[in-house]
Amino acid sequence: MGYCISINIDDCMSSGKCVADFPQAFEFDDDELASLANPSALSDDDMIRAALNCPSRALVVTDDDGEVIPT
Repeated sequence: MGYCISINIDDCMSSGKCVADFPQAFEFDDDELASLANPSALSDDDMIRAALNCPSRALVVTDDDGEVIPT
């Protein structure tokens, strides 16, 4: 089972934690909000870790069935 990560842009506060922790997967867009540059660079554990470390809880991890993984 693989996980998928997404960003709820309305909740992003541009802390940069995801960009700093996982620069291979996240970047800032033109509005200085986080965006996914290469989500396939993240393992399932990395996705969980990124979501747990997001201070605004803007990162959402789901499983193959679309169920949200609690973080």
